[in-house]
Amino acid sequence: MQLFFSSKEYKRFKKNRLALFGLAVIIFFFFICIFGYILIPENCKDANIQRIDSKLKNPGYSINVIPVESLSTFKISDNFFGADNVESPVSILDSFYISEDMFFYQNNFKVWKSIPLSKILTKDELNIKDNNKLQNIISSKIKTRTFLLGTDSLGRDVYSRLILGARISLSVGFIAVIISLIIGVILGMLSGYYGGRIDKAIMWGINVFWSIPTVLLSMALLVAFPSESKHQYLIVFVAVGLTMWVDTARLIRGQFMQIKQKSFVEATQSLGFSDFRIIFKHIFPNTFTTLIVITSSNFATAILLESGLSYLGLGVQPPTPSWGSMMREYFAFIGSDLSYLSIFPGLCISLAVFAFNALGNGLRDAFDIKGL
Repeated sequence: MQLFFSSKEYKRFKKNRLALFGLAVIIFFFFICIFGYILIPENCKDANIQRIDSKLKNPGYSINVIPVESLSTFKISDNFFGADNVESPVSILDSFYISEDMFFYQNNFKVWKSIPLSKILTKDELNIKDNNKLQNIISSKIKTRTFLLGTDSLGRDVYSRLILGARISLSVGFIAVIISLIIGVILGMLSGYYGGRIDKAIMWGINVFWSIPTVLLSMALLVAFPSESKHQYLIVFVAVGLTMWVDTARLIRGQFMQIKQKSFVEATQSLGFSDFRIIFKHIFPNTFTTLIVITSSNFATAILLESGLSYLGLGVQPPTPSWGSMMREYFAFIGSDLSYLSIFPGLCISLAVFAFNALGNGLRDAFDIKGL
């Protein structure tokens, strides 16, 4: 941590407990983003295993499941990106029996169904003729599956989708902030250093972008591309990033206009150093503290913007989970016993935004930046 702070700044930051809490929350969210598919019980792509017989169940609901080979296109896989196909276990009640080569079970609708024993047992197990022994083998394969936060209207695990939803919100924030920094820093440097006509032209562009509501601009960019596009993630990243560079450009412009008047910059100019060297080696490093603070604030803005677009149905499309789309999908349950379906993602959004704002305020106080 002291890599970015002087000892004095580091001590000031350590005393800010709210900023430290924000930093801990951010680290936690990034951890679950990286290891999301390892942390969730259902590691299929987008946690999209649907169990209609277990829909809209309360937190803590448990069912008995038994893995069934090739029942669907699912295939089990543990990795950082989830499996496109994951084995779909069949949910059963305690009641089941074996008759000839078939396995009969009662599902959660209390309806009796059957599947071939070959879907459950291995070749060696199928050769066993003792029904009691087969019953014990099948019983050992039955596992209890608990839904910590209940299930949604399609029987999907809310906890798993909530964890994966963090990936969308934070990845959109991360990429959007990078895009906004690249555009904002470059235009801000050019405007603040050269001034004159370049400054007027860039400020005109800034004012034009600033006059367009952020949400409307993002909506226009997203509507311009089909929602079925394979590059929907990229579209959301770019749409959010292109609406956030204005504040960065203005801040960097102001920093450059202030720093270029200092004596050490005038000395480098009198020595005949190139503009490129003066900008990137002598002025730009002095804006790092401001950039760190504005980055944390922009991160919070990006999360809110992505959540708002997803809530309107313009963000990442289903079945990919995001906190905003989960709120939209279950907003109708507000006021009912199932209101937690919408409250959980809302709390995650609030906590993430609060954490980044708290960290930004703590960094601003530590660096003693005024007027930001």
